[in-house]
Amino acid sequence: MRNRSFATLGLLALLAAVSAFGQQRLTADIPFEFHLANTVMPAGHYDVTLSAPDMQGVLSVDCVTCSARAFALTHKVGGGYSASTEGRLVFDKYGDTYFLSQVWSPGYAQGGALPTSKTEREIARTAPPAETSQILLARR
Repeated sequence: MRNRSFATLGLLALLAAVSAFGQQRLTADIPFEFHLANTVMPAGHYDVTLSAPDMQGVLSVDCVTCSARAFALTHKVGGGYSASTEGRLVFDKYGDTYFLSQVWSPGYAQGGALPTSKTEREIARTAPPAETSQILLARR
């Protein structure tokens, strides 16, 4: 019975270590309201975690100052051999509306891209071309 308890505890510790290994966490002060999937996130200080940044993964975005939280699935984007030393968040901007589109973790040559939401497609269709841009925020 005692050996079974030790084996169970050892297995739980191993699983916790493996799940934490593939995650990268970024912190960023985002000075504007933005859309993440179907959620509108307020401006604030954020902890952004991308599990398995070099493949399809889960993105977790937590606002430290406002207690908002959202999750999304990502697919990999980029590639090559040069890994970035700093992480970055890429936003698509249409007029005054921002959409989180990519997350890049430090130390990886690939990032996580978010699928385009229905709301973003509708706004992109109606926005004048001169008013669309990408905003980059870099932070470790």
